[in-house]
Amino acid sequence: MPSGCYIRGLWILNNQDTVVFSRKFPVVERRWRVDCEKESDDNLKYHMVPYDSEFSAAFVERKKREGSARGFGLRVSQSVKGSDSWVDDPITRHIISLHINKEEKGEYSLLWPLILHIKGPYSILVLPLVESHHLKSYSRMCNSSECGSAVGADENLSSLLLDLPSITG
Repeated sequence: MPSGCYIRGLWILNNQDTVVFSRKFPVVERRWRVDCEKESDDNLKYHMVPYDSEFSAAFVERKKREGSARGFGLRVSQSVKGSDSWVDDPITRHIISLHINKEEKGEYSLLWPLILHIKGPYSILVLPLVESHHLKSYSRMCNSSECGSAVGADENLSSLLLDLPSITG
């Protein structure tokens, strides 16, 4: 996949968690689909960018799950394995993930990295294009019991994000 910064999706939600604006980029989405198909295995399946209603529902669920104190990348006793706070990296607290429930199949897709910026009553979320192996690494981190910034850890979120041109520019 070519290096650079490409956006798969952009959403703006108001303070009632309603999508007031969204934009998807089909050409970039095709690149993501091709990369997923090249890397095809059971751990990573292609899922298209979600509909606005699915996205909004996932954002509301994340807010309930992470809460205000847990929504800032710090692991606490209530943190759930697989959540953003489970990753335990406060440096990257504006990078979140969403679990999009696919009702018809009873499965979910992981959207990551979502860059979250809050401006007034609006939450602005941007989904950049990343290589599929980066998403796999993040998924492994979220499900690891040693997840976090432990010294000597093989993977950590800060290092993974530094490897992404869509995050570091």
